[in-house]
Amino acid sequence: MAIAIKLPDMGTNVEECKVLAWKVKEGDPVKRGDVLADIETDKSVAELESTAEGVLLQFRVPAGATVHTGEILAYVGQAGEAIVQGTPEAPVAAEPHPPKALTPAEAPIRTEPSGAPRISPMVRNLAAKLGVDLQQVKGTGPGGIITREDVQRAHSVRKP
Repeated sequence: MAIAIKLPDMGTNVEECKVLAWKVKEGDPVKRGDVLADIETDKSVAELESTAEGVLLQFRVPAGATVHTGEILAYVGQAGEAIVQGTPEAPVAAEPHPPKALTPAEAPIRTEPSGAPRISPMVRNLAAKLGVDLQQVKGTGPGGIITREDVQRAHSVRKP
């Protein structure tokens, strides 16, 4: 029976992540602990590891999509297996290793089409709430990503 791979709890105050890139293709064999995707929180880039063994049957979300903790990202099972309603979920708590954060050297450099650094939706929302112009903020995250701390620092600097 196919196993649902869910977005694990990434830590305090992290409710959503962005799937940056899938590292495997549908139909590829996977083992428990294999890296399935790179995911981005508002603070870091991490690797999503498989919690099941078999074949990657189906992606539920495309690369670039934002997902919430506990949301199903993919299904792993036996080759040719059908995915049915009520498919058991992979035990998030039983995950052998938490997602491994990438060092800045390992993290891919990502930019928006305009050439500006990428910004997570949570950081973009925080900047809007605080009235911070993201064009004036220098990103200190991996690959120049603008982090929550960068926005908060810019907000505190511009206060009278």
